[in-house]
Amino acid sequence: MKYKRKYFLFILLSFSLSAFCLIHTNSLISYSNSFLMAKKSTTDPVEFVSLFTFEELLNEVEFDLRIKEFVVMEIDKANYAIKLNTPYRSDYFCIFMVQQGGIRFRLDDKSYGVSEGDIIFCPFSEIFWVDMISEDYRAKYIFFSLDFISDAGFNYKSNNVLKSLSADPTHIIRNEPDLYRRLNFHVDELKVLNNTEKENYYFNEMIWHHFSLVIYEIDNYFKKIEKPHQVTHREDELTTSFFTLVREHFKDEHNVQFYADKLCISRKYLTKVINKTMFKSPRDIIHQVLAVEARLLLKNPNLNVSHVAVELKFSDQASFSKFFKKHTGRSPLEYKKDDLY
Repeated sequence: MKYKRKYFLFILLSFSLSAFCLIHTNSLISYSNSFLMAKKSTTDPVEFVSLFTFEELLNEVEFDLRIKEFVVMEIDKANYAIKLNTPYRSDYFCIFMVQQGGIRFRLDDKSYGVSEGDIIFCPFSEIFWVDMISEDYRAKYIFFSLDFISDAGFNYKSNNVLKSLSADPTHIIRNEPDLYRRLNFHVDELKVLNNTEKENYYFNEMIWHHFSLVIYEIDNYFKKIEKPHQVTHREDELTTSFFTLVREHFKDEHNVQFYADKLCISRKYLTKVINKTMFKSPRDIIHQVLAVEARLLLKNPNLNVSHVAVELKFSDQASFSKFFKKHTGRSPLEYKKDDLY
């Protein structure tokens, strides 16, 4: 699988996720009619984005869980609490499988539709908007925390299955009925095994077994459809560290040299590694993250262009406007005037 698919988790949409968990979280566990993703206001400049926390999600579960780092549930339109055309982000991963009907959502101004038989995977922290949900919509979700996927033996920072920096910021698997059937089986088993009311001496081992098979099934699917790309362990680690630093510092530090210094390597070597693993230069990636964050901030009615320029540490509004137009084809004012939602 191309290593582009390994690191998207760290950057796209300024590390906003949620595309609603298209493959994460298949849940057959029956929950209360108030869908478990209670909203919580953020305190950052993008305060108009509602935050879903894993802790709030767990509070909606009506029975005890053996492992409180993942939950499986079935969700339909009646218990789907998300408001249409409103930005959200979550602090957990999600996988979901559409059982009936369909739903349409947006990520970074791109619209995606999924329907019966589709499998969707979403990393945490991505910002998404739901445009439409059909009356007969029904899907099985599995939500899981970063700790859970790490405890299961998958380092999300370097696992091929998690996300990509490709033009398509979601992982949607279509027209794979056999894969859908296998994943559905494993998710159902995870639901049963995590219920304390069900007796099972080896529940812990069996949970890791079924969850690992879910991840391996997805990884195997993308490995089959994408051309392998050989990357050394050192290059893998550097790329992971680079994206971690970008996530932490992209608003304040736009210069590649800063990241090279943090990694104790030369700028030339960093550029060589990132070009190999990501098929993009470090500068392109930093600018991509900035452009995505800029678009998000400009959608906030409480922030004007000048405020956004200051928030993203541009020297002045003119330089920000030049940067934004180069990457979007429109001036910040033109973009802000568009009623995108």
